[in-house]
Amino acid sequence: MSLLLIFSLLAGLLNMVPPSVSETIEPIAELATYSYLHWNDVYRFPDPSLIEGAVIHQPIPLENVYQGEVNIKYPAGEARGFEPNTLVVNGHPFYYTDLKGNRGYGEDFETLNEALGRNEAVRVGKRGIETFFGHYYNLSDNGVFNPLHDQDLLHIGSEVIVTNEEGLSKGYYITQTIEFLHANQDQQFYGDYYMPQMAYNGTGEELVYIQYCRWDIELGLLITNIGHRIW
Repeated sequence: MSLLLIFSLLAGLLNMVPPSVSETIEPIAELATYSYLHWNDVYRFPDPSLIEGAVIHQPIPLENVYQGEVNIKYPAGEARGFEPNTLVVNGHPFYYTDLKGNRGYGEDFETLNEALGRNEAVRVGKRGIETFFGHYYNLSDNGVFNPLHDQDLLHIGSEVIVTNEEGLSKGYYITQTIEFLHANQDQQFYGDYYMPQMAYNGTGEELVYIQYCRWDIELGLLITNIGHRIW
């Protein structure tokens, strides 16, 4: 089954004149109808009170689970010899298709879905977040992210290294695992942040966000692991 269903932020967004950057955007009831709101590249997360059945996952601070040192010497990343365009999870490398800046709807969504349909791991995200989507379970049982579970790679405490096309790497520590069904994805919040938007637009904090399906366990089950940058 396709990860087309992962945060399917489809076209058909609000058709209205975008406010200016300086204009205050008040919450409106119509937000509850849309999983994604795009106004002239200015993003506002909906209030959970506007989403029926909202589920708020409280963020787990890095210091609650990580006892090591946070040492970010180079904001853009370090050249540590990792292969470009790789996601390394507890030592296991995954090559990814870089769709950084993909907005998750319209033609961007089609591009994303085509890459997932080729069984590729896909990188998106901006404003500090590194988001990766990929198959775990598919009809051939050979999803690109199968090793994440089969080799017990991804869980709280895992080290994740993201290396860009220039060979610059950033290190992260997984602090939280969140599970929900596809049918309920539009109700999910990470603290104050609406997860369908957060995955693409970030929060301003340096995070890694890895999501895959486990429909072999339960139809529509999505698993998301979130981590904080440590180097």
